[in-house]
Amino acid sequence: MSFLAQHVRGPYLGVLMLLVSITSTQLGTSEAKFLMMKVGPEVTVALRLACATLLLFAGLRPWRHMPRRQEWKSVLVYGVAIVFMNGCFYQAIARIPQGVAVAVEFSGPLMVAVCASRRWTDFLGVVLAVAGLLLILPWSGLDAGIDPAGIAFALAAAAGWAGYIVFGRRAGVGGVSVAAWGMLAATVVAVPWAVLAEGTLLFQPDVIVDVLPLAFAVGFLASALPYGLEIVALRIVPPQAYGVLMSLEPAAAALFGFLILGEVLSGRQWCALALIIAASLLVMRNAKSS
Repeated sequence: MSFLAQHVRGPYLGVLMLLVSITSTQLGTSEAKFLMMKVGPEVTVALRLACATLLLFAGLRPWRHMPRRQEWKSVLVYGVAIVFMNGCFYQAIARIPQGVAVAVEFSGPLMVAVCASRRWTDFLGVVLAVAGLLLILPWSGLDAGIDPAGIAFALAAAAGWAGYIVFGRRAGVGGVSVAAWGMLAATVVAVPWAVLAEGTLLFQPDVIVDVLPLAFAVGFLASALPYGLEIVALRIVPPQAYGVLMSLEPAAAALFGFLILGEVLSGRQWCALALIIAASLLVMRNAKSS
């Protein structure tokens, strides 16, 4: 991190952090689908967050930087937003295709981008991102009857993502260690949720030993690394830049879906990716001049 800080400064450092975060998140999400096949979405979320908490505490030692009294509320709400966002998202991808879920979930940061926009170029970036997302959505598939509960969970995950952005920026004044405290709060919520859904499955030694290596990999790729990066990036990247840059999430989901899950992109989806990348490049230029 210190090497990056010496050679990459200002908004571009935040942009680089977000790009690494996006790549790591989507790789971890693809791997999480294999974990879900073994233990279900609720236990997957609990294991992912618990493993990420252990990794963040081991790496950051956040007890050396305790949040101040007035910061704890934002940290706790930030943690609740994390578990709500993840819980709803995994419920969504258990019912609908991952690409559709990611595209629908993106409406959360997109709304943050629209509300924070002050320049016509930011608005143009949002328009390009929306056009790309509309191309990604398989409208014929929706007409054929995609599970509406999956769409509802994806929209709920979008609301959680918006809350994650807002409260992440507020909590982030405490530094990167806030990510660890927020993840701990999320785990405290996720474990009882998993127990209510799956009983004692989360505490069965044979099951845990079987899935623990994959759970740690998912926890690191999908939570520990990206959330640790994003809690810093949220402080130095303008909200509208964050919102449109995160439009790369559906593109990354499509890429890793192809590489890991064998999902083949259509010509329409490639056009969508081109629009989304153009939107992100436009916002990166604005971030430089902010």
